Amino acid sequence: MARGGGGDGWLRAGVLLGTSAAIVLALYLVHPLLSGYRFPVGPDGPVYSWLAAWAADGGLRVGPGGGPGVPALTLTLGGVLGADAAGAVTILGPVLATICGLAAAGLMATTAGTGRWAVAGAIILTGAFTAYLAGGWLANVTMVALFLAALAALAVVQRSWRAVLGTAALLAAAGLAHQVFVLIGLAILVGVIILHLPAAARESRSGTPLVETAAARMAVATVGSLGGWLLGAAWLPDASLPGDTSQDGFFRRAELRSLLLDRYRERFLGDLGRAAVPVAAGVGLGVAGVEDRAPAAPERRYLMAVCGTWGALTALGIVLLAVTGWGPPNRLLQFAFFLPLVAALGLAALIPRGGVAAVAALLAAAAFVAASMAGWLRQSPAVSADELAEVAAAGRTVDSAPPGTPLVFLVDTREGAAAYHVTRAGNVIRMGIPAERIDDVRLAVGAPQDLLAGRPTLTGDHEHDAASAFYLREARPVLDSATVLVLERFNAEGFAEARQLGDEVAPGVVVLAGEASPATFGPQPEGVGPWALIGWSAAAVLLLLALGGGWARWALPGCGPAAVLGTAPSLGIASAILGTFVADRGGLRPGGTGSMAIVVLLGVAGYVAAARAGRRGHQGRLAAA
Repeated sequence: MARGGGGDGWLRAGVLLGTSAAIVLALYLVHPLLSGYRFPVGPDGPVYSWLAAWAADGGLRVGPGGGPGVPALTLTLGGVLGADAAGAVTILGPVLATICGLAAAGLMATTAGTGRWAVAGAIILTGAFTAYLAGGWLANVTMVALFLAALAALAVVQRSWRAVLGTAALLAAAGLAHQVFVLIGLAILVGVIILHLPAAARESRSGTPLVETAAARMAVATVGSLGGWLLGAAWLPDASLPGDTSQDGFFRRAELRSLLLDRYRERFLGDLGRAAVPVAAGVGLGVAGVEDRAPAAPERRYLMAVCGTWGALTALGIVLLAVTGWGPPNRLLQFAFFLPLVAALGLAALIPRGGVAAVAALLAAAAFVAASMAGWLRQSPAVSADELAEVAAAGRTVDSAPPGTPLVFLVDTREGAAAYHVTRAGNVIRMGIPAERIDDVRLAVGAPQDLLAGRPTLTGDHEHDAASAFYLREARPVLDSATVLVLERFNAEGFAEARQLGDEVAPGVVVLAGEASPATFGPQPEGVGPWALIGWSAAAVLLLLALGGGWARWALPGCGPAAVLGTAPSLGIASAILGTFVADRGGLRPGGTGSMAIVVLLGVAGYVAAARAGRRGHQGRLAAA
């Protein structure tokens, strides 16, 4: 894209990016709209919903869902849109996927300079590739949106220290969003810095101060972001909750390594099969992009260094994790965002040639998008309105129990992958009860009579029996003082027995022990309707763009409209996370009026900083003339 900043340039860039982003957003919204889904799509929707409510009630904490980034973002968007935590989480997957695409366009515009096909291709291909994470792994997607924008700012660090500071802020916010993925991102940056060392040595020998070389400034940005992230994380209180938010988490805590490794292999093989087309199409288009004879400007070489390092670390990391079992190797495959970047370069190289080359490029891009979106289309909500209504009724029955009274929910399942169903039940329960009681929730697994007798329920299924024994050990110390509840939708096997042994205080809710009061069902949770889904999603993208627009203009000196508009929503995310973090540390409730005011002031400060930098630049040019 042209680097001009005139009105026509901004209009053209706005139309191109806006149209491409609308395509991505539509690709994501059509699935829940046609399927009639009103709750978050993906397995972790309940997790992020209750984490946000938990943060609004007790402040930001380093808890079981990782860093405070997604709860801070959720509460900011929810406060502006008038949505509750679950409603804000419902739009996050489509919104974040769209913003990842825009951030990739910002990176492309700052580095490739190959025109509208590279920018539009980066948005659509990257947005579609995000489908592997958007169906639930919202902390990962948030980190990706911030990391891609940081890469865009890092490309121009030699122009100004403003780009260094912008990069550091984006990476620090990424660390607050996902503490593991940001380490992978920092490893990529280390590789890029190493590849820039020879150029730094040549520039230093020719008289350029070392601090003005790209490698040195990249290193400063990386170290600064690491320090800011670690300082911020250390400033937050640690909080742990009884139970687990995922099947993997249970396997790790219960030291069931063989089961964990089996799940890792199963997921990796499944994702590898689904990713075969995007990998083949991305590599094929990428080869064409590498062969393009465009001038090898420093920014272009930087983009090649990023993609090359990212690709090498992905390949090596997948092998390492597959061999050692240190983590799920499929996550690195899902994080392989160098693929849509190089594919966009291939589009930009092939389409202008016309003829067979252009048709082949478009067909490969269409296959890339279609196969990637399968990762989203196969997802569904992990919670239903009926389940939330039953949990809400249970929450009303324990209103009379003193605060801090343990609430033990006895759940059970006869389905395979028992730990998944058990942890899902725990997440939905925390999602549906009052936020101030989330800390009191504990789980037990099995039949009512077994629990009252202090023994696990054994079915012969290794995963189920391990969960029953493990959670019984955790619940046993509090059972004498706890209110023990059985919900029909989470323990269909034992509910009839629970009715005989306890009191049914609400339809589908039995109290086996402890203090509770009769309650009735309230209004059925409605979730997010189709028009709200469309309106809130579009409004959220525009809101974050407006929030980060000033900082994007400030942090990308000399860059054109496409770069600024592409990275602006990611900087809006960073402003929401960092502003909420500062407000929380100052004693303001996350998502409350005071916290929202801090976030808005931070966004406004970006426009003030950009205006001042623009005036200084104009005065400097006049003085030089």
